[in-house]
Amino acid sequence: PNVIDFEMEKYDVAIIGAGPAGAAAAISLAGKGYRVALIDKEEFPRDKLCGDFINPINWPILRELGVDKEVLSSEHAKVTAFRITACSGEHAQARLPADNCAPEFGLGLTRSRFDVTLLRKAAHKGAVVLQGCRIKSLERQPRGWELLLDHAPGDGEIRASVLIGADGRNSWVAHRLGLTSAAETQGRSVGFQIQLDTPYAVRGNIDIHLFPGGYAGLVGLGGNSFNLCLAVDKDRLPRERQVEFLSESLLPQNPYLRELLLSSRRVGDARATYPVYFKPRRCVADGILFIGDAARVNEPVSGEGIYFAMKSALLAAETIDEAFGSSDFSVTRLRSYERRCRREFKFRRSLNMLLRHLAYRPALLGPLVRFSAKHGRLLDALVHAICTPQPVR
Repeated sequence: PNVIDFEMEKYDVAIIGAGPAGAAAAISLAGKGYRVALIDKEEFPRDKLCGDFINPINWPILRELGVDKEVLSSEHAKVTAFRITACSGEHAQARLPADNCAPEFGLGLTRSRFDVTLLRKAAHKGAVVLQGCRIKSLERQPRGWELLLDHAPGDGEIRASVLIGADGRNSWVAHRLGLTSAAETQGRSVGFQIQLDTPYAVRGNIDIHLFPGGYAGLVGLGGNSFNLCLAVDKDRLPRERQVEFLSESLLPQNPYLRELLLSSRRVGDARATYPVYFKPRRCVADGILFIGDAARVNEPVSGEGIYFAMKSALLAAETIDEAFGSSDFSVTRLRSYERRCRREFKFRRSLNMLLRHLAYRPALLGPLVRFSAKHGRLLDALVHAICTPQPVR
């Protein structure tokens, strides 16, 4: 989608960040008849460090947003099973759960394709999409917000009653409004993404491969293209040549990763991000809500990141719709969004915290892999809890 010219009028909602969370909020709110401006500093399509896994739990949301058919028409790989491997060479596998109301598979799909699909739907619904526009200033006014953008049509000024921050874990909006701290930029793990070309990797799986100090997620993207996404304890990494150290020293301690790397060709440069994990932040203030990674609702261990992003967007849209009904955008009124998020994500966040704790402790997780290899019910129950679609309420 291209930048769309717009009249200098007041918008109901301005959304900063056009990833899955921001675009889903724009689709929902524009579909309810609100005037929405969707703003991103990047031009789409753009690459994004991500596991590139569309968990089956997303199908009801994708259907509600009206993009399920478009997503399936994009180049992708079907994912029908989950596998976990340990450095000991043991592994366990479980089928993804079947559901009568949704496909019984997930997808390996690049974020560049997925995000553009959502962005196009937002524009089709009537949202004004502004790409390549950085925020020069952001001011809270008595009756809303004033934003000044560079590279935007007109004089680049936008006025909106409500603001949604959807600009990621290191949210510029949250920093600008004093809702974050320097301590939040510290963490234990570094994230890496490596694109591989290999004819030998197992297709149809979403894999978690454990290695000392971290874990790797592997998923096919179609053809011989695979995404290897890593979370690594930063204390395990040297200051220089980190990717080479991973490929030559750390990852090969898992025999499945060793075989994968020996039979693969790296495509392009590796990408990195730090930190991987953040503590949740306050996600409402007067006239503003944060969604997706900007609200810190996402723990990436279980492959539910896109679900957290889009579900929080729908909850935010529901809250904003109610706020317009009462013309009350105060923090007191918007706190119902935080309550909805806590209720919706409580179990999944607790489960992710447990999985993250285990992922860096092979002495604990290794026996669980061995047990699951012999008695599949434990892994089946875990995969069912993570991947079974839930109806949209």
